[in-house]
Amino acid sequence: MNDATVAAIGERFHGVARQLNSFIYLYIGTGLGAGIFTDGHIYTGHAHNAGEIGHIVVEPGGRDCYCGNQGCLERYVSLQAAYEFCGLDPMRALPEDLLQIEPARFAAWIDSVLIPLRQAINILESVFDAEAVIIGGMMPAPLLKQIVQRLPPLYQSVRGRYLNAMRLKTGMTGSDTVALGAAALPIFDEFNPQFQVLMKQA
Repeated sequence: MNDATVAAIGERFHGVARQLNSFIYLYIGTGLGAGIFTDGHIYTGHAHNAGEIGHIVVEPGGRDCYCGNQGCLERYVSLQAAYEFCGLDPMRALPEDLLQIEPARFAAWIDSVLIPLRQAINILESVFDAEAVIIGGMMPAPLLKQIVQRLPPLYQSVRGRYLNAMRLKTGMTGSDTVALGAAALPIFDEFNPQFQVLMKQA
C-alpha cells in the first residue's frame, strides 16, 4: 500500500474526508500519488498499483521521467519539481526549505503547474465521479493553501455543476497524515469492507 493510499485512510479517519464516501486524495510528496475511495472502500486496482497519477502524461515530449515516459504529471507537480524550479538541490532539500524561497519564485512555480494539475483533476473527476478531490501530502501547509486557492477555475467535468469548494478541498499536510493512516490500518483491515459502518459509529 503506497503513501498516498495510507494518507487517504488517515484523511478519512481524521481529516476533511470524514463525511465523504467517495473521494480522491492527491498526495504531493517526492512524486505524486492518489489514494482512491469509492463508496467507502479503498480502491487499489488489480495489481495494487491504482493511484499512480503522477505518471499520467500531461505534456507529450516533455520532461524526462524515470518511468521512461516524457511529460509525466509528477515532473511538474511534486516536491522534486518544486525544488528544481526554485533552484534547490532535489537530493538534499526538505519541504520546509520551500518556505524560505522568495514568494514570487514559488508563485511562478504555481503558475507553471496550474494547467497540468487542472487536467489531472478533470481526469479524476470524469473517471471516478468522486465527491471531492483532496490535495495534501508533504508540501508545507501555507504553500499547499496557495496552490489550492489558485486552482479555480477548474475544467468542466461530471462534477462541474458543483461549487469549487465542494469539488476541491485542502487536506492534512506533513508526515502526520501517513502516520495516522498507518495507525488506522489494523482497524481498517478488520472492518473493511464494512468501512462505512465503522465511520458511522466513529
